[in-house]
Order: sequence, then structure tokens, then C-alpha cells
Amino acid sequence: MTVVRWKALERRVIQHSPWRRIEDVTFELPDGQVRTFSLKKEGRVVCVLAISREKRVILARQYRPGPDRILDELPGGGVEPGEAPEAAAARELLEETGYVAGRLVPLGRPLECAYSTIERHAFLAVDCARDRAQALDETEFIDVVEKPIEDFVEQLREGACTDPEVGWMGLYELGCLRASA
Repeated sequence: MTVVRWKALERRVIQHSPWRRIEDVTFELPDGQVRTFSLKKEGRVVCVLAISREKRVILARQYRPGPDRILDELPGGGVEPGEAPEAAAARELLEETGYVAGRLVPLGRPLECAYSTIERHAFLAVDCARDRAQALDETEFIDVVEKPIEDFVEQLREGACTDPEVGWMGLYELGCLRASA
């Protein structure tokens, strides 16, 4: 059988917030069945694995409502209209942590999941140095944390971070990953 694109028959927004909406889309499947899928309609975002000059991972410790936990997160956020993703990554890193990257390396655009339209741009920021105080949005409450790369790898293995693919992509780019026996 050849895989083909499904035909969208109907779209209906069922929930909306400032950052995302949920849309029910009714599709005709290749075998003629009609099924409805709920999609997360999300915008353009950036996520940054930031490494200090001392080779430590710079993280944003914050409460995350989905998992209902305080997590050490990769800095990131939305891309403003007309803003380039690289500029958004530099801005979000500075706003959330007060750090400036010596160099930003684009890592790619990892997909969120099969039911999200998010456009995530992943970056590695190296040779980061503290430049100023944080400039947080009104709904952000963040403590900046630095940890050894080995501790961050363990955090990723435990699943204690959202955007883990960006962490792994950045660690690969840095040459920090090895095959285990």
C-alpha cells in the first residue's frame, strides 16, 4: 500500500489561549473511514541548549503546569512576528537567564509530536557569559541554574526536562554522546 496524505473534511477550533489552540480536524482516511483528530495548533518557538565558558549547562528552573513539577528547563520561547529564529534564541536566552552566547549554532527543527503544528527551532549556544539581570515576562518565575554536562545527561535520561530532543541534539553537536556497550 502507498501512503497518501489524508483529506481534511472539516476543521473546528474547540479551545483557544494566547499561546495555542486545539483544533478538531475530521479526515477521510485512505480506506474511506472518516475520523476526527485533535491537533495542538502552536506557533514558532525557539529552544536553546546553552553552555557556559566553564562548560556547564545553563538552565531555567521553573514550575511547569503540564507535568505539575519544578523542572530545570532549556531556555526558550516564542518567536515574535518578523523576528528571525536566531534572534529570538539570543533574546530568550538573555531574557530568561541574563546570559549572552559567544556563538549560536542552529541544530534543526525537531517535531513536537504527530498531533502538533509547532515550529520549533533548536539552537546550541556556546561560550555563554552572564551579561545582565534577567528580564522576565509577567508569567515567568525563573531561577538560573548551572550544572555539569554529566548531570544534565542524567536529567535527560530520567525524562526530567521538556524539549529533551533539543538537549540531545546539542550534546551530539558538542561531541558529548558516546555509544554504550
